[in-house]
Amino acid sequence: MKITVSCSSVQTIVDILDEAEGEESIMTLGQLRERIASDNDVDVETMKLLHRGKFLQGEADVSLSTMNFKENDKIIVMGGKNAMADDAGFKMLMQYEKHNLSNLQKTYDVNLHDVADLERGFLEKPKQVEMGKKLEKKVKFFNEEAERHLETLDGMNIITDATPENQAKRNREKRKTLVNGIQTLLNQNDALLRRLEQYQKILNGEILE
Repeated sequence: MKITVSCSSVQTIVDILDEAEGEESIMTLGQLRERIASDNDVDVETMKLLHRGKFLQGEADVSLSTMNFKENDKIIVMGGKNAMADDAGFKMLMQYEKHNLSNLQKTYDVNLHDVADLERGFLEKPKQVEMGKKLEKKVKFFNEEAERHLETLDGMNIITDATPENQAKRNREKRKTLVNGIQTLLNQNDALLRRLEQYQKILNGEILE
């Protein structure tokens, strides 16, 4: 069942009470609130959800099937906007993601493209060998750069004595998301390095194609 969530001037479509593919099904009020908080950068603890003129109330485990939702119903989100973004620790993580980790993804994409170009074999063999060596250095350097980002994130002071517990939890979850993203790139880069090393062995005649 699809419903429309309106937060400020932004509207999003959310599937509820369905067996969603690739993600957890939204069956309870708590799951709905968490999804809206994630999609709209609002504080789950202070938001209010207005549905058909009444605020949705209840514990997190209350089933949405008891709330008389109908296809294309609309929920209006009130309160809580930017509560997370205003927190110094959360803002630090967001800025780090924007200014550093997006570039890390771009670097990986460039290396992936260059390895694919090398494998096409358009260059003469001596130039392929030379290009392979240069790419190997770039791919290995990517691992070093990614590890430095992990160390930086680990050392960030994103929680203070004044940070509310619910905000501290979100900050930890945000850092974990960023760390998991870097680790995924590291795994992909390791696979890319093995792929490059395999092609270099072919170029050097160590193995047959």
